[in-house]
Amino acid sequence: MIGNDVVDLSHPGVQAGARHVRFDARVFGRPEREALAASGAPDRLRWMLWAAKEAAYKVAKKLEASTVWSPVKFKVELDANLRGQVLHEGRKFSVLVEEDGAHVHAIASDSEPSPEAQRWRVGHLAVGDEEGLAARALAIAGLAPELGLAPESLSVGRRGRIPVLCANDHPIDVDLSLSHHGSFVAWAADLRGAEGEPR
Repeated sequence: MIGNDVVDLSHPGVQAGARHVRFDARVFGRPEREALAASGAPDRLRWMLWAAKEAAYKVAKKLEASTVWSPVKFKVELDANLRGQVLHEGRKFSVLVEEDGAHVHAIASDSEPSPEAQRWRVGHLAVGDEEGLAARALAIAGLAPELGLAPESLSVGRRGRIPVLCANDHPIDVDLSLSHHGSFVAWAADLRGAEGEPR
């Protein structure tokens, strides 16, 4: 299964000075706070860690519906290539983070990353667009050619708060995650579906 999270680094809520020390204490464990203190770019690292936690939470919630969002309990370990893992209550999630100065995008999975099976994309939100609709439209545009289907045959429904990709209004076995923040929307999908088997 797959989860993702995007953070707009220009959003007022993530700008330097917009946080209080209590935020870091509530969100990050000691090793993460030590990494932030030692970092030459703590703001960049802060939101990479946050996005990794959010992405892993989305996977954890799919695996166990009773999972509660408590960011400090999602422990992130990233290497210099922005790949690593998130640990949460005995589970381990693979994670990779992309950052381009404008946004951070994290993709988490309960299996090893698979370039053959996993896809993701980040797009800009047009002025006036509704975030959720824009994220779904971006996912459909990206996944239709991957699946050999017409975009108009695809839609995104929901099972609770979890997005479900549908073809002709019937759920298909592609695991999907959506995210939006500020002026960015993003999606991630695993073409192996919820069962982890190739399509």
